[in-house]
Amino acid sequence: MIPNTNRVPNSRIELRIRCSHLKNLDIVSKSDPVVNLFTKRGANYTYVGCTEKINNNLNPEFKTPIIIDYFFEEVQNLRFTCLDIDGEVKILSGIDENDTIGSFETTLGNILSRPGRRVVGELKHKGKTTGNIEVTAEELQNTNHDIYLRMEASNVDAKDWNGKSDPYFKIYKAVQGGSAPALVYQSEIIKNTLNPVWRPVQMSLESFNGGDMFRDLTIEVFDYDSIGSHDLIGIVHLNADQVLRGQKEFPIINPKKTKKSGYNNSGILRFFEAKLEKKHSFLDYLAGGCEISLMVAIDCTGSNGVASNVHSLHYNTPAQPSQYARSIMSVGSVLAPYDSDGMIDVMGFGGSYPGSGVSHCFPFSFDPNVPAALGVQGVLGLYNQNIEKIYFSGPTNFSEVIQHAMKKASEGQNQQNQKYTVLLILTDGEISDMDETVRNLVSASTMPLSVVIVGVGSSSFDNMVTLDGDDGTLKDYNGRKASRDIVQFVPFTSFSSNIDLLAQETLKEIPGQLLSFFKTVGFAPNPPRQFVAQPIITPIPPPIAPQ
Repeated sequence: MIPNTNRVPNSRIELRIRCSHLKNLDIVSKSDPVVNLFTKRGANYTYVGCTEKINNNLNPEFKTPIIIDYFFEEVQNLRFTCLDIDGEVKILSGIDENDTIGSFETTLGNILSRPGRRVVGELKHKGKTTGNIEVTAEELQNTNHDIYLRMEASNVDAKDWNGKSDPYFKIYKAVQGGSAPALVYQSEIIKNTLNPVWRPVQMSLESFNGGDMFRDLTIEVFDYDSIGSHDLIGIVHLNADQVLRGQKEFPIINPKKTKKSGYNNSGILRFFEAKLEKKHSFLDYLAGGCEISLMVAIDCTGSNGVASNVHSLHYNTPAQPSQYARSIMSVGSVLAPYDSDGMIDVMGFGGSYPGSGVSHCFPFSFDPNVPAALGVQGVLGLYNQNIEKIYFSGPTNFSEVIQHAMKKASEGQNQQNQKYTVLLILTDGEISDMDETVRNLVSASTMPLSVVIVGVGSSSFDNMVTLDGDDGTLKDYNGRKASRDIVQFVPFTSFSSNIDLLAQETLKEIPGQLLSFFKTVGFAPNPPRQFVAQPIITPIPPPIAPQ
């Protein structure tokens, strides 16, 4: 049966997860659990999403929900797999059996039909129970707004021997049906203070309170302890309506101290800014004239093999397009329509062309004055025309093509003239200038730029996974952190049997990355461009020659 790709979901569902009594897979410390969700379509399981990883915890309560579309007419089989991950969070690359704590299978309909939309089950691995899992579902109402809160506390109870505390807080929202409240946010820890000022809280109103301004919220303030359990400082009960209407101060109450004589509170929680912010969509920016420009950088290092050799990764014929050509067609066909002039810069790196020396960023046209080709077909034509004329060399350096993209991306950017650049790097191997590449990517994270890397061939791509940043914020050798994630890496071989999925996987993060940039610089979408009908010109027939 051919699946219906035009299905319209009945709702979007938020799944919040907690586990308990997990089997410990670590020897020295406790497991570092994360939960991945897969849905079964036919005989295969497809990755949906994952929680964050929580270090050293056998009873994790995850704050990151997993969002899934709900289709009433389908049986949506779900598999929740809890893993102990010491390094990067593994999703697409497969799951190591040694990392698996246990799995739990159910259906989305089963969760939604239960009282409180909550299901509790056993995690199992190789037939043995390895812990418990609780999944709570909530339908998301699209409010199209974020909530923004800036919070501090004063005079909190001292819990440490030095007369200070290390305060942090958790925010819970009430869940329908009497289920336990769901964790929606956890702050950073502020060390050695009784007057913490935390980073701003910004999240979708849907996740924060489901769009219900009167939903009960609980804020629990703790003192962090590196060994043993954290100490509860106190609790605040409130709702969003109170805070947004201007109530700024709330007493932090420790339930164990309320009966003590003279007890007033364990500190004061203060909101010194609280507001709703309208969320702009990716389509809002496109409607306002934001252009997305594509740049392509092609690996011309010797490890690819001579292009004329049938075993080369660059061997390219109409009947047998190379992985490079197929990647250009797949990704370029999606992005090209969003660029008004259709001109795509095409660079090579790690090689040389006639009359030049080895370069790590040279025009594929061999003419610095004409670095671009028109449309995807123009890029493919340039690639086919010149790939066998290039002398392959090395090493595999990315930093210069990233610098070239940074320069182009930074030109002429303002509120009225909104542009965003996507650099597509096609490569067959590991990066030789990793430190400089990371340094440039950290700098580029403040610019209107995303970098998509497609790994062709079967080499190791460990460095690319690091650049992707899904396991944590990218940091350069000077300790500077990227302000946002701008890199997406995908190995071509994972999608060679269905090239359309390559573009889906490589480009799925672009809308979010574009939105995060414009939000950072404070550029709102411009008003939608108005359609202007072009006058129809009727050609004048040539005069009839006299007889």
